[in-house]
Amino acid sequence: MQAEQSVSLQQSAHVCSDENETQRLAVNEQLKEMAKALAEFKPTTFCFIMPSAIAIQLLGQGESYVKFSHDGKVLYTFPEYIDGNDTANVITGLADNSL
Repeated sequence: MQAEQSVSLQQSAHVCSDENETQRLAVNEQLKEMAKALAEFKPTTFCFIMPSAIAIQLLGQGESYVKFSHDGKVLYTFPEYIDGNDTANVITGLADNSL
């Protein structure tokens, strides 16, 4: 998979606008789940729930998160929210495009 390839983001995906916050959540599964639950209730300063499935442009991958572009904004999510058909490609194909 090439960087900036279009893939699908799942409905109700947990999305963040801040890379540092995404990195913090990515290393702690319990914290990530708590942040998602909070964002489902009310969007926070850094995170929100993407209500519908959308096409996104992949920009790169951290150790356990994905950087992408949508509507001209750079955003971050977690591999489990990339459409199942694209997940393996994201995990393996962006290894050379690490953040």
